[in-house]
Amino acid sequence: MFCAAWLGASLAACGSMQEGTSPVQGGDDSDVQSALARIQGARVLGTEGEVPYSIRGQLGRASQVQGALRSSADVDVREALGVVAPVFRLNQNDLVLKRTTVDAKGHRHLRFQQTKNGLQVVGGELILHVDEAGNVYAANGSARDGSKASAEAKVAPESALKVAQDGSSARGASASGAKLVYLRSEGSQEPRLAFEVRVKGERDGMPADDLVYVDAERGGILLVNPRIHTAINRKVYSANNGSTTPGTLKRSEGQAPVGDNHVDTNYDKLGETYNCYKTLFGRDSFDNAGATLISTVHYSTNYVNAYWDGTQMVYGDGDGVDSIELGLDSDVTTHELTHAVTERESNLTYSGESGGLNESMSDIFAGVCESWTRNWATDADVFKVGEDIWTPGTAGDALRYMDDPAKDGASLDFYADYGGQDVHYSSGISNLVFSLLSKGGVHPRGKTTNTVPAIGPEKAGRIFYKANTDLFTASTTFEQAKTYTVQAAEALYGTGSAEAAAVTEAWKAVGVPPPPPVVDPLTNGVPVTGLSGSSGNKKYYALEVPAGKPSLSFAISGGTGDADLYVRYGAVPSSSTYDCRPYASGNAENCSFTNPQAGTWYVMVNAYSAYSGVTLKGSYDGTGGGTGTPTTETASGTVTKNENDPFGPYSVLAGTTFTVTMTGTRNPDLYVRFGTAPTTSKYDCRSNTSGASETCTLTVPAGQSVAHVLVRGAGSGTATYNLTVSYTKP
Repeated sequence: MFCAAWLGASLAACGSMQEGTSPVQGGDDSDVQSALARIQGARVLGTEGEVPYSIRGQLGRASQVQGALRSSADVDVREALGVVAPVFRLNQNDLVLKRTTVDAKGHRHLRFQQTKNGLQVVGGELILHVDEAGNVYAANGSARDGSKASAEAKVAPESALKVAQDGSSARGASASGAKLVYLRSEGSQEPRLAFEVRVKGERDGMPADDLVYVDAERGGILLVNPRIHTAINRKVYSANNGSTTPGTLKRSEGQAPVGDNHVDTNYDKLGETYNCYKTLFGRDSFDNAGATLISTVHYSTNYVNAYWDGTQMVYGDGDGVDSIELGLDSDVTTHELTHAVTERESNLTYSGESGGLNESMSDIFAGVCESWTRNWATDADVFKVGEDIWTPGTAGDALRYMDDPAKDGASLDFYADYGGQDVHYSSGISNLVFSLLSKGGVHPRGKTTNTVPAIGPEKAGRIFYKANTDLFTASTTFEQAKTYTVQAAEALYGTGSAEAAAVTEAWKAVGVPPPPPVVDPLTNGVPVTGLSGSSGNKKYYALEVPAGKPSLSFAISGGTGDADLYVRYGAVPSSSTYDCRPYASGNAENCSFTNPQAGTWYVMVNAYSAYSGVTLKGSYDGTGGGTGTPTTETASGTVTKNENDPFGPYSVLAGTTFTVTMTGTRNPDLYVRFGTAPTTSKYDCRSNTSGASETCTLTVPAGQSVAHVLVRGAGSGTATYNLTVSYTKP
């Protein structure tokens, strides 16, 4: 949203390197390194966890499908895709071509959508880059696999609809859809099974239209992605101070002025924005196919806002205090139209770091086009957003300040300060990168000391445009944006160019890439109490384990909310790389290991949702309950045919015995599974002998900390059952 800020007055990733790094042998990423070793001249430009997100090298050849290779005809890259996919831990058959674009040099950029188990992976894309001679020279993206993900929803679609609707901030919210997808959320390489629900309503005086992703296993909201963003063939309408859009058509392409200043001025601003994109980038409207530019002005009464709704730009008249008519400022028009460009190109998710980048693209190109209309000026107004319409009673005021983002009292100017803030505030990070590139200098508040050389707003704009069209994917982070803008600069101005070096310095000035995470030490058997964190917050700990210890356990407990425990030997865990992750609801989670390897064991406590008052403890050699407590529990009940009675989760200790004995009448069936609830097709033990006398005896595998039991009715009539569950509790 263009004006939400007006009203509101990664983990363990390797640094992106201009020259890249050679593959490193050994470690848990041996499969990735093996795949890289098969590529001649392979260079890794950036990694997330153990998996690259950007590589270069001789990746293969594209063969011609029809027509000349430089034309818009498709090319066949199946052979190259088969070489590249394993580097990202992907199956080639899970990648579906979305679209191909051709740049000014004749290079092709083929964007593939990732699928898993036949479902779309939201946020999972892979891009192959092919030069004019047909050489596949680079690949990048957010698609990756190699991790387990549930294939069956535990939450009913009706429940997902209710969760999405009840959790919406929109007035009069209604939910529809509930389509199963996988979601690769920010900071995670592991896709989660989710329901994609569309929620519509009204928010802050404008329509609300959100895609809400509900965890299909646990029922929480994973992500909200608003589709309405606030901020040459032209048609300008008037809503006549109502809320129906587009309203009454007032002026079409080629018509004379109609005498309504808001209509006529906005018509001109649309033309300026169109001409800016056409002249600089050869782009024919927001879809690059000549789409009509539709604006609606005079929206509502005293409405201090503007937004892009997916088909048109909508402007309020302001209230005369906070703003005047919003359609009078070219910044607002370019900002909103750029949302449409981004939607057609990278489609940056409007949440988290990618949402900040989405907003920033709109601010940046407002600055680029204003500078272009004034012969590439670099004065203060170029780097102000909305200065022509904002707070008319305060001279020199603006909505945002790209050259000093913190001046508005809310926007960020340094990556270390980012903690999930609103996208309009986090946009300040990359806004400052653009400003520093345009006119040079140092961080305006001294948070870093390096000097960024100026390359001018034209070159800076071209770099961000190429990155947004050819390199960014929906889930691109700030650190990945740094890598991609360096690549864009190299593609435009040459490897080792002054422009590429300036891009690196500009991101360095705003703290990208970030330093490694802070890891706090644990003491054997001594709890760390009072842990808390907002959603997405991550805390890291380490425990030194001596040689010869028979057992090791880590546990979180107590408090409110939902924290998740991750444990890994020898390196900091991530949301997709770990040795143990119970992934249960609430804060009672345990990871147990028998005969643990000597050395450093790392722990991550991740806030699935906000939590507080949680205790963490790491124990070896039996202290703190590491050897466990023998436990026996009983249960009984009745089931009819195909009726399920679930039990658990039971907290268990790796290497110990888990036994379930069942007696009763008729023919119930017994199922046991570690880690998650069993189904009729997914289980570790299924005892389905005739009658009710059944037993499952299992050894708890390493890294598992919970067990689940299911009794299912299998015969006619009502069956009775009596369960005895014997196990070792940590």
